[in-house]
Amino acid sequence: PALLSIGRMAAAKSTRTGVPAPPPTPPPTSFNDGEMVGDWTIESKLGEGGFGAVYKVFNKNKQYYALKVEDEKATVRILKMDVTVLCEMGRKRAKHFCRLRDTGNARGVNFMVMTLVGQSLNDLRRMMPNSVKHFTLPCALLIGVQCIEAIEELHSSGFLHRDIKGGNFTIGRNTPKFIYMIDFGMCRKFVDKEGVRRPRWSSGFRGTLQYAPISCHIQREQSRKDDLESWLYTQVEFTNGDVPWRRNNKPDEVLKMKMDIRDPEKNGTFYASCPRLYIETMEYIDGLFYYDVPDYTKMINSFKTCIITNKFENALYDWETM
Repeated sequence: PALLSIGRMAAAKSTRTGVPAPPPTPPPTSFNDGEMVGDWTIESKLGEGGFGAVYKVFNKNKQYYALKVEDEKATVRILKMDVTVLCEMGRKRAKHFCRLRDTGNARGVNFMVMTLVGQSLNDLRRMMPNSVKHFTLPCALLIGVQCIEAIEELHSSGFLHRDIKGGNFTIGRNTPKFIYMIDFGMCRKFVDKEGVRRPRWSSGFRGTLQYAPISCHIQREQSRKDDLESWLYTQVEFTNGDVPWRRNNKPDEVLKMKMDIRDPEKNGTFYASCPRLYIETMEYIDGLFYYDVPDYTKMINSFKTCIITNKFENALYDWETM
């Protein structure tokens, strides 16, 4: 509001004097191609959001990476958690995570440099030639295995993602069969030196409405099971191309729809093109409690069994044939 008021005052003053107002100052996170941020040269902007921007950059050896920037005066600090998570995942050599190459402060921004990845799974799904924009079942099942692996790696390091969705998984830039998990600004450390942290009495909404777990809707502390619930909503979207509440932005109504899909008499549309495996997986996730350690291996093996039973093990990912 303060910035808006200043902008209005400047506009009013320029109107009274007849002098054109100067162009608005670009946000601190905005850079032009060819500019330097630290030791990195901007080649192009890859994306921008409310918390900053991501650029394709290169170093003096012409090696390409992704540079993520955030205004050093930002009231909400997302980059710090990104760095914390990637440092830990790098230390553990987790395979589904980018490698952190550099961090620093320059020209009014905090920045981090990491592995340059390819398109998000959500973008790839939307590029599918079919009218409902979904992956084929072989592709969706193969994706599911890697997503569970990534979630397990994150959880084994003591972090919850709290914003699992197709937009936060990507393929490799030069390895299209390999999937990465990205964007850790909503993460929370769920363990401390004494073990799993006790849940807070109430927790604010975190994540994206479409994929948020029921715990999030009722302001309950999230746990490992909740990341898996968000993943399963995402998995159904990969397979069907949609979820029933996608166009609904009213949290209470979305919550009711999510509750309804637990009813066998009401979940036919939700699981329309999905194997029975998805229903069984949701039932397993729903049976977990806050302190429970999910059996990731069991889930992965169930998906692999479905892949083998349907003779999908040699299937290509859909984007490999587009």
